[in-house]
Amino acid sequence: SIRCSSRGGATNLPRLAALDTAQSVLIAGMGGGFDIFCGLPLWHTLRNSGKSVHLANLSFTNLRFIKDATMLTPDIYGVHADSRTVLQYVPEWHLARYLRETTGETAPIWCLGGTVAALPLRQSYQALLDHLNPDVLLLIDGGVDSLMRGDESEVGTIFEDAVSLAAVASLPSALPRYIACLGMGAENDVSYGHVLENIAGLAASGGFLGSCALTRAMEAYTFYENAVAYTHGQKYQDPSVINTSIVSAVQGRFGDYHATERTKGHRLHLSPFMSLYWLFDLLAVAEQSLYVPHLQNTQTRAEAMHVINAVHGQVTPRKTSSHFKGF
Repeated sequence: SIRCSSRGGATNLPRLAALDTAQSVLIAGMGGGFDIFCGLPLWHTLRNSGKSVHLANLSFTNLRFIKDATMLTPDIYGVHADSRTVLQYVPEWHLARYLRETTGETAPIWCLGGTVAALPLRQSYQALLDHLNPDVLLLIDGGVDSLMRGDESEVGTIFEDAVSLAAVASLPSALPRYIACLGMGAENDVSYGHVLENIAGLAASGGFLGSCALTRAMEAYTFYENAVAYTHGQKYQDPSVINTSIVSAVQGRFGDYHATERTKGHRLHLSPFMSLYWLFDLLAVAEQSLYVPHLQNTQTRAEAMHVINAVHGQVTPRKTSSHFKGF
């Protein structure tokens, strides 16, 4: 169900079987912030293969402070290169400007705002799907905490990823839905032995679809690296720790290497694992999640947060295999 693409100089990039016949694809950042940047190598490759590719992101921005944007609903704004804002943190806007300057792309970056709870987010995704009518939905996770079941010793910053997973898994649609994770090892508060165990479980159920690496020789990687550098170079814009770590790893950096002052004082674990895409069937990931069944009908952030905390309070954390305690 996964092959490696050699189009556009993007050798080794993953291609899901459903994409072969897809004419339109929606790539959406599931954890918010800079997650959507981790989908840019895929955007570049799919677009160069002649497909219509849309970008969306769970947004941490107050959308009402963005002017000259396309409002699809009060919780969905399409941010354009010509949009205006007084806000300092709007990575989607910088990305829209980068895409227009480098590719001539004028389509908006769709920002999903509003309440971060599964029911309103599901409604937003449904509205966006109705508007764009894609053939495939691909969620992007910068890191791997979207794979957390809920009984791990450390689960990372699971909240937004778990809510996005619950929202998209419960869409009343036969639309193929996938998750692509990039940046394994970039999060310090994740038990990676459990991550690998979770991936093994997904392999057993047929939900793990394969992995492929980004390398410096790929046009799609260079496009991504330049997008990260462009956005980090904007005034008042703090660098993304995960994307900076991914770029450093692809460049061959290893161990406790710091490309930005933002990570000084924290121990990093750069390795070639960070350059790998890990591809999954979204419904299979949702099936093994302890959070999803309880999150699906949450209507407020507080309610969703209560569910996350309740799951953690009710389970006994799994022991990490002795083979991976040092990972």
